Amino acid sequence: MKNKLILLLLFVCFINGVYAQVKVKRNFDIELVEKDSITSLKIEHALNGFLTEAQNNSYTANYVDPEHQKSYEFFFSKLSRIGKDTKIFHQPLILKSYPVENGSFRLTVGFTGIKEQQPFIYQITELKAVPYQDHYRFYCPFEDNTQHFRRKTIANVTYYYSTTFNEIKAKEFAAFTKELAKLTKAAVPELKYYSFNSLDELLKSYGFLYSVRQCNFLCYDLGFTDNEGKIYITGTNNENYVFGYIGDYLYYNLPNKDEIYWPYVQGLSAYYGGYGLSYDDMDTLKRQFRDEYKKRPDINFLDEFKKGRNSDVNRHFSYYVMSAFLFEEVLKDKGFDAALQLVYSGENGEHFFKNLEKIGSIKEKDFHKTIVRLIKD
Repeated sequence: MKNKLILLLLFVCFINGVYAQVKVKRNFDIELVEKDSITSLKIEHALNGFLTEAQNNSYTANYVDPEHQKSYEFFFSKLSRIGKDTKIFHQPLILKSYPVENGSFRLTVGFTGIKEQQPFIYQITELKAVPYQDHYRFYCPFEDNTQHFRRKTIANVTYYYSTTFNEIKAKEFAAFTKELAKLTKAAVPELKYYSFNSLDELLKSYGFLYSVRQCNFLCYDLGFTDNEGKIYITGTNNENYVFGYIGDYLYYNLPNKDEIYWPYVQGLSAYYGGYGLSYDDMDTLKRQFRDEYKKRPDINFLDEFKKGRNSDVNRHFSYYVMSAFLFEEVLKDKGFDAALQLVYSGENGEHFFKNLEKIGSIKEKDFHKTIVRLIKD
C-alpha cells in the first residue's frame, strides 16, 4: 500500500510538471479592474488557464470559442508554445488592462526572459477577455482593430483596406482566382482580402504589438490565409499579391494536402506572381541564374537544389526558383495537370525526383544540365 501511494504521488507530480499552471504577473502590481479586486482575480485566473493551454498548444472550449479559434488560427498559433522553456522565460507580464463593451476587457501581455545573461522581449500581445459562464474566454482583437477599414467588392473578392486602394490590381487578382479555380477544377472561392500597408499594420491588427519571430516566418509575413482559406491577408500593400495566395489555395481546395512539397509550390507561386517581395519575373530570375553560372562555372545546380534553404542566388532560395523553371518547362510540354502533379511529391520531397522523371521526363542525373538549358537566353 505504501509503495502504491508513493507511485501515485510521483504520477501526480509528473502530471503537474508536464502541465504546469502558468501564473501571470501584474506589472507594478496593477489592478486589472479599478476598484474591483474580485473581477481582477477572475480575469487573472482565467488568463492563467488560457495561457497554460496556449503554452501546451491544447486549447479547449473552456477558454476559447472553437469557431473563433478556427477563424483566427494565425493568432492562436502564434501564442502557442511561448514560455514553454521556463529556464529562459519569465512569467507572462500583464502590462495593461482596460474595460470595453459588455463587461469585456482588453489586456496587453508581455512575454519576456533572459538568455545567456541577456534580457529579451519575445512578444507583446493584446487580447480580449469576454465574460463566459463564471469566468472569461479570450479572443483575437482583429475584428475590433479593423472595423474602421473600408470595403470594396471586385467579382468574388471583397477587399478591406485602411487607406488607399488600387482597383486595377484588385481586378487582376480576382481574375487570377477564377483562372486558378478553372485550372484546378475547383469552385471559385468567395474570398475576403485584407490588404495591409505593412507587416507592422498586419501584426498590430491581430494584436501583436511586437513579435521577435515574425520576420523569420515569410509564409506569414508576406501573405497567408486564415479561417481555413476564406480570408487572405497580406502585409505587402499590394491588392494583387499572388505569390502568397497559391500555396494556401492548393492546401484548402485540393486533396492530398499532406503530400504537398512546399518548395515546388513556391516555385509555382513565383511563376505566376513573381518571386516573393522582389516580384522578379521569370526572365529576371533566369538572367540572375545565368549571371551566377558565369561567375561560378563549377556550380552544380542539383547540389544547390538539395541544399534547400542553405543555398541562394541573388538572395533567393535557389530551390524555389529552380522549381519555378521546372514548373514552366512541364507546363509548356505536358500541360497544367501534369505540372500540378509535381506538387504532391511528399512533405519532404521524397518522391520529387521520381515524379519529375515520370511526369516531366527529367532524370535526376540530368537535373544540372536541364537547369542550364532552361536559363539560356
